[in-house]
Amino acid sequence: MRTPTVLQLRCPGCGGALHGTPQAVLFWCEDCGALQEVVDGRFVARRVQAAQPRLPIGKPRGHLPLWAFRVRADWFWPQGKARITRLWTAPDWVYVTAFALSNGFYFGDPGLIFTQKRVVLSPGASSPVVGGTRGLETAKVFVEPHLLSILDRREDVTGVELSCVVDEAVLWGIPYADDGTTLTDGILGLKLPGAALDEIGALRGWWDRRR
Repeated sequence: MRTPTVLQLRCPGCGGALHGTPQAVLFWCEDCGALQEVVDGRFVARRVQAAQPRLPIGKPRGHLPLWAFRVRADWFWPQGKARITRLWTAPDWVYVTAFALSNGFYFGDPGLIFTQKRVVLSPGASSPVVGGTRGLETAKVFVEPHLLSILDRREDVTGVELSCVVDEAVLWGIPYADDGTTLTDGILGLKLPGAALDEIGALRGWWDRRR
């Protein structure tokens, strides 16, 4: 039986305090603003950027994490099948939700919707990003399913072979407004009931302490 690894929540870069939620694998540094992921019992720095709001949601209550992968994708059909989607091009960026969302298919998965809408994010002012429960390698697993899900809306993808190369990965902090019941993002205006987030209590507690 393996002995659990206990990590001190201190930034390996500057020694500052690291902050996260109970289920987190991603931790934000209070002092230098770095983002650290727990990988195999150690901290690994990840590239992080807060997104500039595109909609007037007021001052964001907080920023929630979303992985963005710059990809090159292609697909191959079974012999004899017409390539109806030949004119369709895959998105340049595939987004994967990095916070714990209950039943994303029911409430709407922000990462999948951002991918479908071909969102291009712009850097905004630096801001804390907490609530990251999905690390880089785990998030990568969702890239091809997201692309297939979008392609499947055009036609049957039975038997299709998809190849995908990830050229770049960035963790974005997406600005969210919170009226106490519903969270609304500042990019597309998507609404999520607070109850849809597994760690909403911990997130709201963190946001309240930073007021």
